[in-house]
Amino acid sequence: MNHSPEWEIEKEEFLRRLECGERTFRDNLCLPNFKNIKRIVPLRYLENITAAPVPMTTKMLLKFISHIKTFDGQKPFSDVSVELRKVDPRHLKIGQKFIYRENYQSLLESLTGLFGRFAIPSGISELGAYFVFGEDKDGVSALACYLPPIIEQHEAHLVIMDGIHRDYITMQIGGTINAVVVRGVRVSFPCGLHSWEDALVISLNEKPKDINERYFELNKELFRDLKYYGIDG
Repeated sequence: MNHSPEWEIEKEEFLRRLECGERTFRDNLCLPNFKNIKRIVPLRYLENITAAPVPMTTKMLLKFISHIKTFDGQKPFSDVSVELRKVDPRHLKIGQKFIYRENYQSLLESLTGLFGRFAIPSGISELGAYFVFGEDKDGVSALACYLPPIIEQHEAHLVIMDGIHRDYITMQIGGTINAVVVRGVRVSFPCGLHSWEDALVISLNEKPKDINERYFELNKELFRDLKYYGIDG
C-alpha cells in the first residue's frame, strides 16, 4: 500500500482535535492493571467493572480450554482445536435435564448492562471471550473470565458443555450465538446426548438435590470442572 501522509496525524495534533490531554486520554482507555488483582471470581460476583474488558487471543483461549480437568483429573482438551464461531442452538445436543427459569431471567436482566459502559457488542449472543477486571462484593480487586458457551464435538454431534441457559435464550428468539467449538476431545462426554425436547423448564426451588437427577445418564467422574478457573457456568 502506498504511503499517504494526508491520512496521518501526529499524536499531539490528534489529542488537540479531541480537546484531550494525554493523561486524560490514557485514563479514558480504562486499561486494566493485573498487578492489583487479588482474587479470581465468577463474573456474577463482580459488583463493579473498573477496566475495559480484554479480549482473549486465540492462543490464550486454547491454553485456557486445554487445562480444564474432569472430576477424576483427566484433561479432555489437552490436544484439541478451538474455534469461536456462530452456532444455531437448535442443532445442539444437551446433557442437562432442566432449564432453570431464574437463571435465564437473571442473564436477560443483568449481563448486557454489566458491559454497558464499553462500546463492545454486549448482547448474550454477541459476546466473545474476555478477561473482565473489577471489584467483587467485598470491594476487592478481582478478575473474572467470561467465555461464550462451550460446545464439544463428539462424532457427528455438537453438544453443550457449558452455557445451556444462554443457548436456550438465543434459541427462543430464533438467533445464533457466539460459541467456543472444541474438536478432538479425547474423553467421552459425561452425559447422554439428548435433544432440547427432552429438557424441562423449572424453578430453582424444584431443582433436584441429587446431581444424578439433573443430567441424562451422568458419569460424574467425567464432568468438566470449570470451577478450576472460577467459572460457575
